[in-house]
Amino acid sequence: MKALKQLLVALLSLAVIAGVGWIVWRTQQARQAAAAMSGAGAAKPALVVIYRLDEREFSDRVEAIGTLHAMESADISANVTETVTELTFEDGQRIRAGEVLARLDSGEEEAMLEAAKAELAEQEREIKRLADLVKQGAAPAVRLEERETAAEVAKRRLEEIHAKLADRKITAPFDGIVGLRRISVGALVSPGTVIATLDQISTMKLDFTVPETFLPDLKPGLAIVAKSNAFPGREFRGNVSQIDSRIDPVTRAITVRAEIPNEDGSLRPGMLMTTVLNRNPRKAPAVPERAIIPLGRESFVFVLRRNESGDPTAERVPIEVGSRLPGFVEAVEGLKAGDEVITDGYIGLVTGAPVTIGGNYEGAAPAYNPREG
Repeated sequence: MKALKQLLVALLSLAVIAGVGWIVWRTQQARQAAAAMSGAGAAKPALVVIYRLDEREFSDRVEAIGTLHAMESADISANVTETVTELTFEDGQRIRAGEVLARLDSGEEEAMLEAAKAELAEQEREIKRLADLVKQGAAPAVRLEERETAAEVAKRRLEEIHAKLADRKITAPFDGIVGLRRISVGALVSPGTVIATLDQISTMKLDFTVPETFLPDLKPGLAIVAKSNAFPGREFRGNVSQIDSRIDPVTRAITVRAEIPNEDGSLRPGMLMTTVLNRNPRKAPAVPERAIIPLGRESFVFVLRRNESGDPTAERVPIEVGSRLPGFVEAVEGLKAGDEVITDGYIGLVTGAPVTIGGNYEGAAPAYNPREG
């Protein structure tokens, strides 16, 4: 009996000790949780860099592939069938309008010219002699009229021979650069035989097509920028000069012609150019690219706000982006000029999180997180 009583006392003592231990453990856990919460509440605000939005000029880019043409272009050829006696140009030479490029054999025509001159001189002498005789009544007037008619025929004959001689002297129709010679001295040429090509390339024509939906924005004078793989990194600027009168019913595209200055002669006819023109110019808030956070098909930024105490906080704002400029993106919706967006230090931020302004964004720089030092 006495042993049973001692056992009960021991068990009761153990129960009391266990209960006290559990109470102490729970108290310690509560204190640790409170301390953790207190420490979190006092966490240092994120250090951020901000940028105040301003409005900039944006436009929609239209890219097209085009082909260059000379402002003026011609195949130099003969008007008659004859032998080439002289070529006066070198390959690639700059030529002035009216400059002689080639001469053809004109021996027969020159002989005919001398004969025609002699015939006309004879008729004019006879006209002078008969005019005196008619005045004296020593010759009938009809003889004078016959000689005058013969003189007119001789003049027409002389003009015809001069025209034939002109056909045997081939000249440049405009200023330009002559291409490679296609024939040599002594060759027999005929109408259609190309002796060389002549191109006026101080200004180039660039033809390209754009969808018909862009027609309302097309007008002469619209600026374009063209690039060629032959000149990496170089831009050629020009302006729209003409717009075709018809739209292709198959492609639903319209041909546009632009003119590009080419004083140094870098561009040549036939070159392929990538053309960029800008439509729908407008002003809109410009957001630094580094401030935009893509999430699937959406984009958002963190905007600096002030709480009731006036302290800076972050707010996550969804935005719709549009056209681009170097380092900046157009904000179509969600932002306005004057808003301050966070460009650096937004990692881990949520709406309402306190922040400390560490500086203003002044341009592109390697990305960094101010919270990491």
